[in-house]
Formats: sequence, C-alpha cells, structure tokens
Amino acid sequence: MLKKSSFKLIFDILFYTVVINAIATFIMMPIEGFDISFSNSVYEPKREFSSSIYIAAINEIIFSVAFVFVAYHLRRAARLFMINGEFKSFNLVKNLKRSGQFLIILGLSLVVKKIFLEYHFEVTTHFFQSNSMIYLLLIVIGLSFIRLSKMLKLSILAKQEQDLTI
Repeated sequence: MLKKSSFKLIFDILFYTVVINAIATFIMMPIEGFDISFSNSVYEPKREFSSSIYIAAINEIIFSVAFVFVAYHLRRAARLFMINGEFKSFNLVKNLKRSGQFLIILGLSLVVKKIFLEYHFEVTTHFFQSNSMIYLLLIVIGLSFIRLSKMLKLSILAKQEQDLTI
C-alpha cells in the first residue's frame, strides 16, 4: 500500500515533468519559427498552409498551459486530500473543479490538433479511432471532476447545516 507521502510524490513528479515539457514547448516554438519542415519530410501536406499553422501553434501553447494547470490542481488536491486529510474542505472542491475545467480544455485542444493533422496531412481517414476516443475521454473525465466537486460542495454545505441545527 502506498504511503501518503509517496502518493503525493507521484503528483509532484507529474507536475514537474509537465512543467519542463511546457517550458521546452515555449522555447522550441519561437526557435523553430513555427516551421514544420520536419513534419513535411514525414507527411506530405495535401493542402496549402495558410494562417492556420499559427492557430495550430496557439493550440499547442494552450495544450501546454492547460496540462500544467491540470497537474498543478491535481497536485494541490492530492496534498489536501492525502497529506492534510481535509475531506470537508472547500479548497479541495475548488481544486477538483479547476482540474476538471482544464481537463476539458486539454481534451478540446487535442481534438483540434487531431482535426488539424487530419485536414492538412490526411493522416487518418476515420475520426473516431482510438486516439480520438481518448481525447473525448479526457473531456468526460473533466466533466466528471466538475460534477464530483459540485457533489462534494453540496455535501459539505449539508454537513455544515446539520452541525448548526444540533
């Protein structure tokens, strides 16, 4: 069985790995100048590139930032939940809700990336393949986190009302 500190350590490692990946993305995108010549050597584009390449770059930045925030809020929720033992905390509710919101943004940015690759390179012929379903699963998990935070908030409010009546 995992100790409380080792459970939090897993989220700490995830957080710092995601932060390093986001920093690398922010450094590499301006250096490459949004050049996708490497992608051109692997895939032959079927359509001409236009300003949509900048939309893809912005989408990649949104993905990196959302991933950092998901890891950050899950890390804080793990600290509150496991280390501090705060099951009836509004901070836990807030962190779960924020991680759910950023998971939805993460899933949507991955879907946009998939559509971009499919449109310009015609990588796949069918949208609902395994990777796309995982992207949609991220959106569902984000919605579940938001719903879980609302249920937890209602239970905390009900517990507080019950404590006041006694």
